Amino acid sequence: MTTRQEQIMLHLYGRIDRGNEYEMPYQTTQDGIAEAVGISRGHVSIEMKKLEEKGLVTHLQRHAYTDRHRSRTNRFCYKLETLGILTVKGMLEASREVA
Repeated sequence: MTTRQEQIMLHLYGRIDRGNEYEMPYQTTQDGIAEAVGISRGHVSIEMKKLEEKGLVTHLQRHAYTDRHRSRTNRFCYKLETLGILTVKGMLEASREVA
């Protein structure tokens, strides 16, 4: 069973190469993460602070976009840092060994 932080990191791992210096996918916002992981937006905020303190993720202010809509306001978007990417890769390798 994975923790909430692990679920969030796995969710962000699937969005490593998306976004640019102006825009990021909606799925990288607190609302997008909350929907994907199945927790409240407030809980996402708490978990993201913990992940940032560990150096696993960072936040950026970007326009969020979906396939049909582009936000005109900046929102906090999150991405994995190098340490976070390596952590997720280790989790994935460990799960393959167990299976």
